[in-house]
Amino acid sequence: MAKKSLLQSIRDKELETNVTLDAARREAAEVVEFAKKEAAGIIAKAEKEAARASEEHVRGEMERISREAEETKRTEMERAERAAAVGRSRIPLAAAKIAKAVIPE
Repeated sequence: MAKKSLLQSIRDKELETNVTLDAARREAAEVVEFAKKEAAGIIAKAEKEAARASEEHVRGEMERISREAEETKRTEMERAERAAAVGRSRIPLAAAKIAKAVIPE
């Protein structure tokens, strides 16, 4: 077999290096593509979690506000009932004063 020239040996080594580099580039591109897909999945999952957490928070706040509204309504109804009771208890006194003012003695 004929001995290769130095130039031919360098060229062969360069070709081997190019093949190795091409394989590394393909592998790197595959890794990048996989990472992009994985990142997209993580982002989609995070968005779903954020939406769920947001809905849960809104639902909780609506329940809290509803409870507060019911409590306020109950409190104000009790207050109105107390005021009406006080008013009813004063009717005889008011009637007596009106009668005294209208009917001379």
